[in-house]
Order: sequence, then structure tokens, then C-alpha cells
Amino acid sequence: MNKIDQNVIDGSALELNQREKMVETTLRVASMALSLSGLVIMIKNSVSNDFGSLSYSNLVAFMYLVSANGVCATYSLFSALAISDIPCPISKLRVWTFFFFDQVVTYVVLAALTVSAETLYLAYKGNKAITWSSACDSYGVFCHKALVSVLFTFVVSILYMSLSFISSYRLFSRFEAL
Repeated sequence: MNKIDQNVIDGSALELNQREKMVETTLRVASMALSLSGLVIMIKNSVSNDFGSLSYSNLVAFMYLVSANGVCATYSLFSALAISDIPCPISKLRVWTFFFFDQVVTYVVLAALTVSAETLYLAYKGNKAITWSSACDSYGVFCHKALVSVLFTFVVSILYMSLSFISSYRLFSRFEAL
């Protein structure tokens, strides 16, 4: 029996040390804070001027961004609480659960980021081929706030990619493949 198998039997490979808990909890709390910030900025983002009024709810991409940030913030809160409260040793089911939900949240946030970034790009640059002019010339404040929200979501996506790597490493390094 090799050393890894013996560690799995005696439980030492399943324990989370304090440094692991601290890093993972910090990443989850940071992603929660940034998700909430991006969500609040986007929800409060509305402009009225001579050209009309514009709100995040007028654009489906930004509504999806708000929803994704809400899901991410909620999951980040609950998972940070769960990680900081994990008894040692950690169960295989709990490791699989974190792995699965970290992957789902990563892809949801990444999809919201890409569709919002594309919408924002079109708002700034327009599309001359179909004679669609830049909307940010008329709604500059709206575009600036949307850009800040998208940038926060970009950082959240990087944090969740890191969390996905951590949870996948924890799962596949400590347990045998099925």
C-alpha cells in the first residue's frame, strides 16, 4: 500500500489545514463583496436625458449580469460559512459538492461577463456595418457605471476560476477517480 492510500485510510489526506481554510474563505468573501458591488452598481444604473431614459433592465445582458452576480454572492456567502465551519476530516460528498457548485458558479459568472462585455463593447463602439451608432455618446454615465460593474464581474470570474482550481485539486488529489 502506498503512502497516498494509507493517508486516505487514516484520514490525514482529507483534512483541511488552517491555511487552506483561510485562503479559500478569503477568496469566497472577496468574490461575494465584488459580486454585491457589481450588482448594486448595475441596479442603480439608470439615466434620463433628452434622448430618453435607459436602465439596466432595458438590456437583457445586464439583467443576466445582475442575476448572475446575485447567485454568485449568495453562493459565496453560504460556501464561505461552510468552508470556515468544516470539521476535519472533510467528507468525499462535501468535496464533490463544492467542486460541482464552484464549477457551475464559475461558468454562470463567466457567461454573464462575456455577454455583458459584448453589449458594452457595442454600446461604446457601435456597429457601422448595420448603421448602429455608439450609445455611449448619448448615455456616457450609464456606460461608465456598466463598465465598472463588468470589471467587478471580471475580477469575480478570476476569483472563481481560482476557487474551481482549488476545489478540483482537492477532489482529484485526495480521492481516487471513479
